[in-house]
Formats: sequence, structure tokens, C-alpha cells
Amino acid sequence: MRGLMDSSRRSVTDYEECNDGLRRICGAYRIACERWWDFRGTIAVRAVGSLDFADVRFSDGAVIRERCDARYLGDHHFLVFQAGGSARMRQAGHEALLSAGDCTLIDSRLLSVFEVGPGFHQYSFHLPAQALRDRFGRQPLPVAQVISGRRGAGAVLSDLLTSFLRNAPALEGVDLTETTLHALSAAVGNGGSPADEEGAERGTPALREMIHYIDAHVHEADLTPACIANHFNTSLRRLYRLTAASGCSPAALIWRRRLEQARKMLASGRVQRPIIEVALCCGFKDGAHFSRAYRKAYGHPPKLARSSAGTAASG
Repeated sequence: MRGLMDSSRRSVTDYEECNDGLRRICGAYRIACERWWDFRGTIAVRAVGSLDFADVRFSDGAVIRERCDARYLGDHHFLVFQAGGSARMRQAGHEALLSAGDCTLIDSRLLSVFEVGPGFHQYSFHLPAQALRDRFGRQPLPVAQVISGRRGAGAVLSDLLTSFLRNAPALEGVDLTETTLHALSAAVGNGGSPADEEGAERGTPALREMIHYIDAHVHEADLTPACIANHFNTSLRRLYRLTAASGCSPAALIWRRRLEQARKMLASGRVQRPIIEVALCCGFKDGAHFSRAYRKAYGHPPKLARSSAGTAASG
């Protein structure tokens, strides 16, 4: 990816300057770095055609969103393009390990942790949230999932973004948003079959679609059966009929998916997340509430599950 936007590079800045720039451009994010005095990086907002994007280069550390920001309305999502180095993007219980050329989609409103690898360089394109909702409809947005730039439609998306950046001076005033959304939609396999559309018209989602929606929104503490019914334009009575086949109510299904996602995160030996982070990522309001629910469901506290995962990984 060398050579993209070379003419617009800025001088290296320190930890505090980069933190200030990150907050101005992207909202309630901060940089975490153990050796902050050695940190070097740049962050700048630029534009290509109708798309604004952040050009970010860091030497080390992580980018964290751990709170809500009343000043930031969350009216955009970030289409992240890894131009150099690597990064681990964690959000909503998902984890995307990006190499150069890969992309992922990030919801600007959600709690998140992005770990920076050596030679880190990203372009973060700002896509209007409403345009994404219009494009994806009732399908959950695939946040923090790798869109590989090495094959298929993901490679087309990667090549498209590369072309945008290389030809930026000649694209002033050109509407690139719809083209980008179309390429992104193809890269993540978005698109429903006629049977899916017919089911949506009847107002009765399939149980699989309902579970996918819950999994995509499991980080939201206020996710309720009423939210699901409203999303699928159906009634609570129909939801109860639908989940009866799985032996539980809609509320119990939400609870089950929260706990199952938490169990998966704790069982991952690759990254030892703090228990409070796991709790918040799975929609629990605090660590104590999560620990009680987890112990009741699985017969042991979450701390024990994380310890067992760490022992298994090192064995």
C-alpha cells in the first residue's frame, strides 16, 4: 500500500496530540500506551470525493472506546481499511484480526478495543448510518468481522478503496458513497432471497434470523423482546410462538445468547479480557450482575472459566 496519499503526510506527533486528534475526529476514543513517552503517530481527517476518512498511523498501543459521548451522535459507521501493519479490532463480542489489504466495519457508538500491531496504518472511511441501514435493511451489520482483501468481493472492495486513495485529487466532488456501499454489501454477502423477503412481508421472522439479530445486538443492555418485534415489524405474540419451538421465551433467548457469547469470550485463550469488559460486551450492566447470572447458568463463576481457558492455552 506504499505510496497512497504520500503527498499529504503530516509530521509525527506525540501521545497527547494524537489523543486530542482522535477525540476530535472519531468521538469518545482514547489511545492507551504503556510507554506513552515513546509513542509516535499521526491522525488527520481527509476527503476523497463524497467520503470523509481518518488517516491514522501509530507506533504502538491500543485505541479504546469505553464510554458513551453525548457530543457524538453516532451517525456514522467506520469502514476500516488496513493499509499497513496489523490490528486486532474487538467490538460487540466479535474480533477481527486485520492484515494489510483487509477491511472491517465498526459501529461508532459501541464499546470497542483496537490493538495496534507494528507498522500500523489505517484509513477509516466514515459511512452514514442511515445509508447503511437502507442498504442492509433488517440484516444485522457485520461489525468487527474480517473482510479479506485477498480474494473474491473483499479483494474488489480493497482494490476500490486503494483506487480512491490513489486518485483522490481527480475525484473531488464525485459521489463515491453509493459505490462504496455496493462493494461493501457484496463483500459481506448481503442480500436476501425471495423467500426471505416473503417472510419479512408476512411479519414473521425465522428463528435463525431472530438469533442473528440478537447476536448482533447482544452488547446492548436495553435489548428487549419489544425491540426485536419492532425491528421485524411483527407482534410480541408471534415472537413467543416462534421461540416456543426452542423451549423458551424471547426474553430467555436473549439471556441465553448473552451468556453463550460471554462463555465463548472467556474460553478464548488468545486474549485474556477483563471480566468487566466481557460483561459489558455481552449487554450486562455491571460485573456483579454478570457473575451471578453466569454462576447460576454454568455452576461456576466467570473468573474460573477464564482461568481454565488460560491454563488450557498454556498447556
